[in-house]
Formats: sequence, structure tokens, C-alpha cells
Amino acid sequence: MNNKYLVEECFCLTPKDVTRNLTQRPDVNYWFDDIDGGTFLFISVAGHEPQKIAWELSIVEFGERAYFYCPCGHRAAKLYLPPNSHEFKCRKCHSLRYEISLINRSSMAGDSIYHMKRMQKLADIRLNMSRIFYNGKYTKRFERFLRMCSRAGLDDVVRDANALRELLKQ
Repeated sequence: MNNKYLVEECFCLTPKDVTRNLTQRPDVNYWFDDIDGGTFLFISVAGHEPQKIAWELSIVEFGERAYFYCPCGHRAAKLYLPPNSHEFKCRKCHSLRYEISLINRSSMAGDSIYHMKRMQKLADIRLNMSRIFYNGKYTKRFERFLRMCSRAGLDDVVRDANALRELLKQ
């Protein structure tokens, strides 16, 4: 592929999207078929020849987790479709990079832009979090969010969350 795209510019497909039929693109059609004892996902983009992708269910502590197998053989939790493409592949196959990885953090402006983008990402994560408590404790997702806040230097957010946790223990 000649064009270098960013992850943020591509359509992303996850096993959750497929199993819950959540695709946001009317030109993307998919279906499952069992062939020779294996389960395969067939994806057709804008009427092109369907792409055959191996599908695997792994047993984890809380049930099952589904994965794709990219045509390169890599087990992936996400497959990407760059603009003007009709083939889903993993991030490595499409040579995709994250926008934040292109920022020069050694310059003053670059460092400011990097931190601004990190703050925006954290705000988006928190906005899309449905709940932070389960059974009187912080959820694993919220705990991960707090670790990300700590790495981003948002010590006051972490301190306030820990203070709330202590109040709830009493």
C-alpha cells in the first residue's frame, strides 16, 4: 500500500461489533460459515469479493473472547479498513500508526500538543465509561483509567479517586 494512513483515519472492526451486528458502514457486509471444522468470517466491502478471515474463540476467566486471524497469520482483536480500500487487515499489515506517535515531543510545542491529545483521550474514555463502581468497588476499566491519569500527570484526579475509595470503605 503506497498511502500511509493513521489508525484514526481507518474504519475499525472488532469481534464485539461483529457478534452484536454493530457496524456503522452500510457497504460492509459479513457472515459466518463453518468450513472444515473451523469458523470463518466472510467480509465483503462495497460488493467486492468476500474476504475470508479465520475466527477463534478463546476461553478466559469470565467466559469467551473472540479474535480474528489476519491474512498474515497474526491474531488480532481489531481489523482495519483504510480509506479507498476493500480489504480488512491488522494494523501491522496496513502499516498504520497512531496520530500521537507522530508528534515530536522534544519540542516545546510538540510536548504541549502531546499532552493536550492525551487529556482529550482521557476525557473521551471517561465520557464513554458507563459506570465506575461495581459491587462497591471501582471497576477494572476505571482502575485502568486511573493508571492512565497517573501516567499523564493528573495526580489530583488519582488522589481524589483514592480519597473517595477510602470514604466508601468506612
